[in-house]
Amino acid sequence: QSLGKTYVMAGMVGFADYEAVALTLKSSQVRTSYLGAQPLTNLPQVDREIFLLGLANTETGCLHNKFVACFYHYMFNVGFAERVKSEKAKRFWDQLVEDYKNMPHGEREQFYNEDDKGLRGFLIRYFFYVMLETDTEDPEIMKDLVTMMRGDQPIAWCYLWPMAVANLYGSVIRAVDDRIFNSAVMTKFVEGQEKFGKMTRLELTRLTTCIMRLAAITGTMQLAKTVTGGLTMPPFADMEKIDVAAEWDKLDLNDTHMLENFCLEVARLFPPVSSVHHIATEPFSVVLQGQTVDFPAGTKILVPTNLAMTEKETWGVNVFKFDPTRPDLREKNMVFANVGKDGSRICPGKNLALDTCVEILRVLGKVRRQ
Repeated sequence: QSLGKTYVMAGMVGFADYEAVALTLKSSQVRTSYLGAQPLTNLPQVDREIFLLGLANTETGCLHNKFVACFYHYMFNVGFAERVKSEKAKRFWDQLVEDYKNMPHGEREQFYNEDDKGLRGFLIRYFFYVMLETDTEDPEIMKDLVTMMRGDQPIAWCYLWPMAVANLYGSVIRAVDDRIFNSAVMTKFVEGQEKFGKMTRLELTRLTTCIMRLAAITGTMQLAKTVTGGLTMPPFADMEKIDVAAEWDKLDLNDTHMLENFCLEVARLFPPVSSVHHIATEPFSVVLQGQTVDFPAGTKILVPTNLAMTEKETWGVNVFKFDPTRPDLREKNMVFANVGKDGSRICPGKNLALDTCVEILRVLGKVRRQ
């Protein structure tokens, strides 16, 4: 609020106006190796760049879009629906329920802090199984996965600059690469398909390892923790303290639409990813603190979706009121780098993350009411 809707931070020009953010999310973009305002390093590659967040999508048929299509095909089409409904998946859900019953599950308590059981253990087992058909009931496989997917520190040592520069987790990443490369889904990989940019099995493997750590486990873990009251909402100045768990207890657990809205409203106020970025392809000028400032092509531009989702002009004077029934929540939300149903770079795991959080609310909600 003190800087205005156009500002400079972390060497980037930020545009916090909702319409400007929405336009960016719907448009093609040139990118670099950043996660929001955080520079990345040690990213997956083979003989060419394959990291999705760093690839441009400015041309029809670009590699970014083909690589996304390849990832989506193998992760969410090759037997995915059957695995979600399988007996093995049910065992993971049953174990989640048992852990919730038997572990302290207040904010920052054991259910949320354990690495190989509780909420994180469930997400690791469930996601690697339904996406890749990895046998996550094998303790040796889980040992490799948990070493990389545990807690908050490994993500820094794996990919965040400057911590990851030394590649101290190189052997950990390679161990997960091996598990993914040899998974049942990857054994079905077909090389040389033009529609997938001739992506190779090794390229998709390395890309998937990175996506699982940077996004799938990390992002879904934050959202799932927040919607179940395991993580405090940010203390905005105009926001009353929200007891998310108490609001959860009021929900009709059979109303999938409202459970989805509940997740979207929580994420509007506390999104797992607070911003994206892109690179200016031509010079531009902005007004900063009352003065016009010129910037060259190549300037990094920050796209703060968290600020756009708490803009009073768009969401109304009750912007900081927790209200899963608010009008246009679905149409205006930007939780997954989308604008409602639109967006040029929507998170490919959007449906899995949202569906999983909804089911978590449902199954654990029943435990709370027993």
